[in-house]
Amino acid sequence: MKSDQFLKILAILEQECPKWQAPATMFAKHYGYERTPYTILISALLSSRTKDETAYAAAHRLFAIARRPQEMVNVSRETIEQAIYPVGFYKQKARFILALSRKLLHDFNGQVPDSLDELVKLPGVGVKVAKIVLEKAFCKPYIAVDAHIARLCRLWGIADNAKECDKKLQELVPDNKKRGCNQTLVSFGQAICRVKKPLCHICPIKERLGSFGIVCQEY
Repeated sequence: MKSDQFLKILAILEQECPKWQAPATMFAKHYGYERTPYTILISALLSSRTKDETAYAAAHRLFAIARRPQEMVNVSRETIEQAIYPVGFYKQKARFILALSRKLLHDFNGQVPDSLDELVKLPGVGVKVAKIVLEKAFCKPYIAVDAHIARLCRLWGIADNAKECDKKLQELVPDNKKRGCNQTLVSFGQAICRVKKPLCHICPIKERLGSFGIVCQEY
């Protein structure tokens, strides 16, 4: 798929996205806690391998206890575990939350760094989480690739795996279009192009994909 083709698809999805009842869109509208680089970082960490609704609820419980690294380091690991359960790998994530909070205080004066190289040095922070933070907290042009986006890339013949998808999207999407791309594509994957029982009959890009010679295989 060429860049202009992908951008035409993205434009359609951006227009249709507000109509969908997708967790990625719905939860982004209502937060019961202050959105800071630190809370965005922790919530992104919690969301890894976890349903949006579960991670959303866990973040609210945790941030009712502590919202800054200075506060979090004084919370016991057991208390963090209880607050974030049942997110995936909650015991490991509790350890990561404490460890990265200490590192932020020790190495970054309590501030979340705004570079990819520094973010991935934090305990438990991979490229996907780092790119979410850079986009959401620092308004930088990054696209975080999760399971939904990697699946769409395979379906559209863009890439065969998440790593290749990440590289291809950087090439296909200009910087001024990268912000918001993750949420749009994830919402489409959650609401329309679902893993189970995809709603191909109401897919807003089916004809456009067909015009590019891409025929999705219905499940």
